[in-house]
Amino acid sequence: MATKQLPTIFLLFLAAAVVCIVNGQSATNVRATYHIYNPAKIGWNLNKASAYCSTWDANKPLACRKKYGWTAFCGPAGPRGQASCGKCLRVYNRSTGAKIIVRIVDQCSNGGLDLDYNTVFKKIDTNGKGYRDGHMFVNYRFVKC
Repeated sequence: MATKQLPTIFLLFLAAAVVCIVNGQSATNVRATYHIYNPAKIGWNLNKASAYCSTWDANKPLACRKKYGWTAFCGPAGPRGQASCGKCLRVYNRSTGAKIIVRIVDQCSNGGLDLDYNTVFKKIDTNGKGYRDGHMFVNYRFVKC
């Protein structure tokens, strides 16, 4: 009986390792720009924002849609397209050390992140350099929402 359990235990261990790797995806020195979604002004409505993820996430409860600031995602590490929708990132401003958790609601094409200006970018741009330069460099890690 022990030999039959060994493959099962190994498969469970392997599955747990894969989950940890997926949840631990991260990238460093990523360019983050800003976008003005104004989620509070549009009632946190993904359809009004014309966000890519609205197809799958627009009907999620309001509490879910407004719990974290919004970002578009096209970073170098992590899931793409629909698979990234609704996932959360811990974003760390390399210049100031400020950090925040954000929810992916959209796609972008700049190779990094496009953070909502009011709910995210401004909060971690504590020295104003990101606004002056039009971008900042961040690290990010996928985290549980």
